[in-house]
Amino acid sequence: MSSSQFVCALSGIKVTEEEMEDVEFPDGWVEVKITRRYVNPKWDAIQYVKAGLVQQYLMGIPEDQRDDQIMAISIQVEAAYAALEQQTDKYIEETVTKYIANPDQNAALMAEYNKIRKTLGMPLEKLQPEEEGEEEGEKEK
Repeated sequence: MSSSQFVCALSGIKVTEEEMEDVEFPDGWVEVKITRRYVNPKWDAIQYVKAGLVQQYLMGIPEDQRDDQIMAISIQVEAAYAALEQQTDKYIEETVTKYIANPDQNAALMAEYNKIRKTLGMPLEKLQPEEEGEEEGEKEK
């Protein structure tokens, strides 16, 4: 993956070259992937047409013989549409992937990240404490 792909959806922060050095996915970043699946409208239309044809063919058969003929008619209609069904996906899936920058040392980002986690029924996370070397360096300034 290229580093230009990683832009935080919450803050607009871009991954740095250092974060991407020797890794495929930046340390601490979060990948959020949402996939929505629904029945392909074309697939539904094919099923509707097939059912209509079976009913149409049955109308040409005397009522007392329909139960005996429904299986044969259904097989013929299935065979007629088998190639089209083979080429048509039953479901359509839409997947969206977003990234969240490492929220471990950014209180505002962690708060927003935790709102998402709470909404999804996930346990909340806490800010990671800063490393001792960083704290001492900041105290000296």
